[in-house]
Amino acid sequence: MKTIKTILAVAVVLFIGVVFFYTSSSVKIAKEIETSYTHHNQTITLEGKFKAPFLTRTGSSISMEFEVFNDFFIIQTGNKTITGVKVNYGEGKNSVLIDVPEDSRKFEQKDVVIFDKDGNKLTTSDKVKITAQIVYPNKGVKKSSTVKDYSTGKVKVKDEGEDFGYEISNVVIEKI
Repeated sequence: MKTIKTILAVAVVLFIGVVFFYTSSSVKIAKEIETSYTHHNQTITLEGKFKAPFLTRTGSSISMEFEVFNDFFIIQTGNKTITGVKVNYGEGKNSVLIDVPEDSRKFEQKDVVIFDKDGNKLTTSDKVKITAQIVYPNKGVKKSSTVKDYSTGKVKVKDEGEDFGYEISNVVIEKI
């Protein structure tokens, strides 16, 4: 009986450890691209779902958000949203189209149509794998901002560290 209790206790501790400390490779990459230049000029692969953009498109592309998930389905606290995923706009392979009804003043998630690498229609609720190129256009440049001290009237420059602003392009979309 004591052996069963010990085995059960160890199993519970291992389960809790997996729940709180396990993150998927997509979540790890998403965290890395915001804090290091590790993936500069490389092709990355992420799994997750597209989210409708806050703003509309400019030109022939649209900037989408992509949410990556922990593989552990019980707790989803480690999810991460990547911004600035540049996708072609329109109908065709590896593109996005916002199909808003004429009488509507704004669009919703249901109005976003995603086309995968074979030209099949997907929605924002479909889980997909994207393969894309990541570039840091300001690699090595320090971010700074100006702060005004109103008691003295002087303006100071505040160093905010490295600029990890990135661009993700050449996106290939594949339904999982």
